[in-house]
Amino acid sequence: MKKQWKVFLGFLLVLLIVIFALSNSQEVPVNFLIKKIYLSLVLVIIGSALIGALVVLLTSGATLFQQRKEIKQLKETIQSFETNNEQKLAEEKATFQREQENEIAVLKANYESLLKEKDLALAELESTEPRKKENQPIDYYD
Repeated sequence: MKKQWKVFLGFLLVLLIVIFALSNSQEVPVNFLIKKIYLSLVLVIIGSALIGALVVLLTSGATLFQQRKEIKQLKETIQSFETNNEQKLAEEKATFQREQENEIAVLKANYESLLKEKDLALAELESTEPRKKENQPIDYYD
């Protein structure tokens, strides 16, 4: 819809310029720095309009080119940040998992060593304690 309005507006402006130029058909002097030329005012108006359109096209084209180039660079930057973030996330995840596995291994080793110490302590207690007869009642206050 926007482009249709732009085309329609452009057509109207061109039509106005042509009508204005055709209504001014006398010859006028045009001074170039070195030489003076007599041209029809129609040619001067249409030529000026074309030169103005060319200037607008060139300046807006250059701006569009720079904007497209900047957009492309920004998209590449975003893509590189995304890949870097994914790599960093994977590295951090692997590091965290290794740390957790190491911590679990240390805890298991500590548990096993404590269990062995308790087993040794129980074995020492059993070897030093005389065996009680099974028929004797258990004295809890001993």
